[in-house]
Amino acid sequence: MKALKETLLGRWSIAMTLVFGTSFMAQAQDTPDQKTEYVYNQKKNPLGFDNYLMATYYYNGKQTFNLRNYVVSETPGTVKSLKVNPSGSSFMLLSQKKDKNRVSVYDMWKAKKKIGEFKNINDVSAIAYTPDAKSIVLATSTSIDFYDARTYQLQSSIDVPFVAKEIAVSPNNYSLAATDGSSLTVWNLETKTVRKEFTVTEPINGIAFSDDSKIFAVLTADGLMSTYDTQSFLLTQSYDAMGNAIACAFHPNGKYVAVVCSNTRIAIVNLMDNTSRSYIDNEVGGITDVRFVNGSDGSIFMVYNTAQNITYKLMSELAPNYTKLLADELNEKMNEWMKQMPNESLEEYRLRVNEDTRMAQMRLFEQEIATRMADNLISMSDVSLGNYSMESNMLAINFDNMPPIYLEVPSTEVNDFMDSQSLEFQNTKYGLTNNDKFELIYADVHNRASGKTYVYNNLERRSLEYLKLDEEFVPLAVIQQSNMQELKLQEIRENVISTAKESNTISDHTHIAVKTNVVSSTDADGSKIMNYVTDFSYTVEAGFSGQEDFGPGKYKVEQSGAALSMLAIIQQAFEGEFAPYVKSGKKLQVKVTGMADALPINGKIPYDGCYGDYTNEPVYKNNDLGSISVTKAEGITQNEQLAFLRALGVKDYISNNIAGFSTMHTDYKYHIEVTSGKGGEFRRISVQLTFVDAF
Repeated sequence: MKALKETLLGRWSIAMTLVFGTSFMAQAQDTPDQKTEYVYNQKKNPLGFDNYLMATYYYNGKQTFNLRNYVVSETPGTVKSLKVNPSGSSFMLLSQKKDKNRVSVYDMWKAKKKIGEFKNINDVSAIAYTPDAKSIVLATSTSIDFYDARTYQLQSSIDVPFVAKEIAVSPNNYSLAATDGSSLTVWNLETKTVRKEFTVTEPINGIAFSDDSKIFAVLTADGLMSTYDTQSFLLTQSYDAMGNAIACAFHPNGKYVAVVCSNTRIAIVNLMDNTSRSYIDNEVGGITDVRFVNGSDGSIFMVYNTAQNITYKLMSELAPNYTKLLADELNEKMNEWMKQMPNESLEEYRLRVNEDTRMAQMRLFEQEIATRMADNLISMSDVSLGNYSMESNMLAINFDNMPPIYLEVPSTEVNDFMDSQSLEFQNTKYGLTNNDKFELIYADVHNRASGKTYVYNNLERRSLEYLKLDEEFVPLAVIQQSNMQELKLQEIRENVISTAKESNTISDHTHIAVKTNVVSSTDADGSKIMNYVTDFSYTVEAGFSGQEDFGPGKYKVEQSGAALSMLAIIQQAFEGEFAPYVKSGKKLQVKVTGMADALPINGKIPYDGCYGDYTNEPVYKNNDLGSISVTKAEGITQNEQLAFLRALGVKDYISNNIAGFSTMHTDYKYHIEVTSGKGGEFRRISVQLTFVDAF
C-alpha cells in the first residue's frame, strides 16, 4: 500500500508540475512577486537537478526526489549525476559506491521503479541522452559509447584519449562535445571523426550547445565564457567577469545565456549586446546549476537550485530575439514572393524575380516587418535635442530607447529647434541593428514651432547584414528550378485528385495542398548544403469527413480516401519526375503529423497491432518532445494514440509502396496534435519530406 501511495503521489506531483496549475503553484513559498517567481522548499539540499518540461527531479546522497519531497529512487551508492530522458519517460542516474560507478534507469512516472541498469560498466564517468531520446551516451575511461535508450544494446563507440567528466550532444544530433576539465574535443556524430580539438589554458567548468545548435559555449575557471560558431567552431565572442563560471544554459530563443557565477549569483548575458547583463542574487546559496524550461502557455521559466529549494522564475522581462523573428518571417514572405504566380508567364516571372529585384524586395519586407514589430516605438521615447554640426548642417536628435538620428537642418533654421516637444514624427519606418535593437530609418520630422518638415532618410543603410544572408541565400537558379517543379507537382496532384473523384474516393469537399521549398543549411561537418523540402497536407470540409477521411476511432490510411489520395501523390511524384531526389545513401527526414479531435473515447478501441507495439516511443506534442505507448493488448484509450497511429500509417504506406525511400537513411519524426474541436474535419494527417543535401 505504501509503494502504491508513493507511486500515485509521484504521478500526481509530476502531472501538476507539468500542467503548472495555479492550485499547485500556490503551495510554493510566498515571494515578493507571486506572479513571476515560485519557490519550492525542500527537505534535502538539491545538489544537482534536471527537468522534463516543468517537472524537476533532484538528488542528494543516495536518493532522488521530486518537488513534493517524495523519494522517487534510491541507489546503493551516492548519486553523482542525474539526466532526465528528453521524452519524459525515464531518468538516468550515475552513482558511486566505493570505487565502482553504476548507471541505472528509472521510470519517471512510477516511484522507485528501475527499468534498466548497466551492471558491467564500472568506469562510467559521465552520462547523457541524445536530444531525440533515442540513445543513451556513456563516457568511460577509454571511450564514449552509445546505447539504444529502450533496449540498452550497444550501438556505436568513439575512442577518447581522456576520461570525460562532462559530455554534451547538440540538439540537431550533429556534434558531440566532451571534456575532462583540461581537454575539450568535438566530434562529428555521423562519421565519429574529430571536428575540433580546443587548446585551453584554464580549467573547463562547463559546456553547452544552443537550442538551434548554432552556438557552442565554454566556461573556464578564470570567469570567461567563450562562444563558438558551430559551423566552423571558431571563436565568435568572449564574455568576462563571470565569477567562478560554474554552469550555463541557453535561453530557447538563442539571445541569452544564464551563467552560474557563484553559489549565490546567476548572470543573464545578452549574446547580441555585450553591454547588456543582469543578475539574480540569492543569499541562501547552494546554486550549482540552471535551466530554461517552457511553460504550458509559451512562457519561459528559469529554474535553479539553492541549499533549501528549487526556484522557478518567469523570464518575461527578457526581450524577444527580434532578429530571429524577423528572419523567420522574412524567409517565409520571400519564399512566397519568389514563386511563379498563377497566369504569370515565364518571361514575366524572370522580369519580376531576379537578383536585383530579390534584394530590393527583401529590403522592403525587412522594413515592413521591423516597423510592425517596433510598434511606434518613438511614441514611447523620451526625445531630446543633441549637438549641431556647422560643417555638415546635421542636428542630432536623441531617443532614450533607440540610437540617435541626424537631421539635415540649414544653419539659418537651427533656432527654430528650441523644444523637442514641438517635433512630430510622421511616416516612421524602423530597422534592426546588429545588436538586435530597433532604430529609426525613415521619418518626416515636422517642427510645429516653424511649420516646416524635414526628411530623415536612412532607408539605404547597409541593412540585413546582421542576418548573415550571404550564408542563408539559396541561388536564384535553384529557387526557380524548385518553382518549376512545384508546378509539375501540382499537375500530379490534379491527376491523382481527378482519378480519386472518378472512383468516388473523394469529392470536391476534399482539398489537397502541395508545396516545395529549398532551404539553406549545414551538414555535420559545417559545410553549406541545400535541402529540398516538400509538404503535403489536406483538409476535408465539415460534414463530409466521415465519408472521405477518418471516421471516429479509425486510424488506418486505407480507411481515409483523403489520406490515400495524398499519399498517392507522394508515390507518383517520387517514383516519377521527382525520382532523382531519391538517392541511395542520402538522408531523408520525414515529419509526419497525425491529428485527432476531442471526441471522448468511451471504454477502449481495439488495436489489431497492424503497425506493431510501441512503448515510450518518442513523439512531439505541440513541438515538445514526449513519449507515447500503444499496444495490441492495451488497446486505444486516448485520442493521442489515435493521432499517433494515423502517423504510423504513413510510415507503413511509404515502406510498402515507395521502394526507393528504403535505400535512403530515413529518419521519421512523429508529431501528434489533438484539437479542442470535435468532428471529422480534425482527424487527418500531413507529411513533410526533407531531402538533405539534395543539390
